[in-house]
Amino acid sequence: MKNLLHLLLLLCLLITSNTGIAQYKQYRVKSKKTGGLADYLRPLNRSGWYIAPGVTLTPKLNFFKYDPILETQGDNGTLSTIDLQQNSKLGLYLEGGRYKILRSKGLIHYIDYGLAYKQLRGEQSYGLSYDQLIPDTTTVSFHEQSFSLHNATAHFNANHVIAANRNFFIQNTLGANIDYSIIRKTASNDGTAYASTYQEVPSRFGVQIHYKFGLGFKFSELVYLIPMVETPVLNVWKFEGGRSTLGFFNSRYRPVIISLRIVWLTKPDCPRTEDGQGTKNDGGRPDIF
Repeated sequence: MKNLLHLLLLLCLLITSNTGIAQYKQYRVKSKKTGGLADYLRPLNRSGWYIAPGVTLTPKLNFFKYDPILETQGDNGTLSTIDLQQNSKLGLYLEGGRYKILRSKGLIHYIDYGLAYKQLRGEQSYGLSYDQLIPDTTTVSFHEQSFSLHNATAHFNANHVIAANRNFFIQNTLGANIDYSIIRKTASNDGTAYASTYQEVPSRFGVQIHYKFGLGFKFSELVYLIPMVETPVLNVWKFEGGRSTLGFFNSRYRPVIISLRIVWLTKPDCPRTEDGQGTKNDGGRPDIF
């Protein structure tokens, strides 16, 4: 199950990346201009609303090597794990917020901020060998652990867009999220001394830096769709030596969010009257993407 989830996630990323590159090559602008957003003008407002429903996964994808404790001493002998397995579980995600398109043609084309509900779930299992001293016997038992987080999240993102044309763009995003676990549940059926090797449960309050990759498509005149993949790149609080995963029991879990951002654009009451290069009338703005 673990290897299947890893394969599916890797396949999803590869397909997304290859699709984006192919679309960009097919529709790229032949002009030497690299402004991205400003090449496509239309009288639209600079800010508006968006929502992003999606799902979460918690695969085993560590940037830093993690070696769990696989053996400890009990009251009457040695406890050793057999075949420690880590599994991702599907969770729910729902995000909503505001975007603001910037005037600058620099690295940041627009920002967004909002709130979200984020459910994170995962589990692990192992066999436990107990080599007793008195009497000199060995017993084997099997145990399972699981966790479930229901987080309220606030986020802020800075977005860079590579616009191929009016209908397609590639988006790279760097942002920050502040999470609070409203409900946090852990479960384990291991009552032996081996449970003392479990990691400390993450704090209810957390701050992370995250990265998003997205592909944007024009759905209608005033609606854009952006399938996105998001993952943390750094745990700020609590800081864990550069890690960006969550530690539960004897495993590290990487939060991955797969969402579909739906962006609504609006037209101003007073349309823009100049050609888009000046600032005579701010009643409109370029295409968002």
